[in-house]
Amino acid sequence: MKTSDRKTVLVTGFSPFPGAPVNPTERLMRRLAKRMGAHQSGVDFVFHVLPTTWAGREEVTDRLRTTLLPDAIVHFGVDGTRRTINIETRAVNKAVRVRPDALGKAPVRPELAVSQERSRHSILPAAALRDAALAAGAPARLSTNAGTYLCNATLWDSIGSGIASIFVHVPALPKGPRDTRPAYPVIEEAAVRILRELARRLR
Repeated sequence: MKTSDRKTVLVTGFSPFPGAPVNPTERLMRRLAKRMGAHQSGVDFVFHVLPTTWAGREEVTDRLRTTLLPDAIVHFGVDGTRRTINIETRAVNKAVRVRPDALGKAPVRPELAVSQERSRHSILPAAALRDAALAAGAPARLSTNAGTYLCNATLWDSIGSGIASIFVHVPALPKGPRDTRPAYPVIEEAAVRILRELARRLR
């Protein structure tokens, strides 16, 4: 139980997984912790790299939520099919076997929960967070398609916990001068501005 008026924001990235041997959000968590520190006037940030495993949903992510009791959660993850930063506003009750997790495991069933609930929606100010990313010079857009992999599952779980949560998909890093995807420094600056905007609105 919290005894302080300070707000807490849990910020997560993911470790590498099949198809993404380098996950920029893993580096992002280290860099954000250094750039922003644990405290921003009235807001405490906790940065954590999640394992990209189905088992980690309960073993790591759920434990973080119940231990920290954050006021908000911002998940970051990479999607190699994206060309822009996508602010994901919806999670769906699906777990399609698009690829195994980092341990080679697949979800045990095609849905995340045995429920009639089809989707869950973020209540955080998605448009304002998108605008913060745009202000950093990053291409950014709102999205209602978080996929059916662990990114979607993590957002589904966090929204379902009753904590205001959102997911930010970043593209894979560009592979050459003609690749129009944003370079890592642009992604990092966008993430900083997203978190500062969220902190401003939580205070």
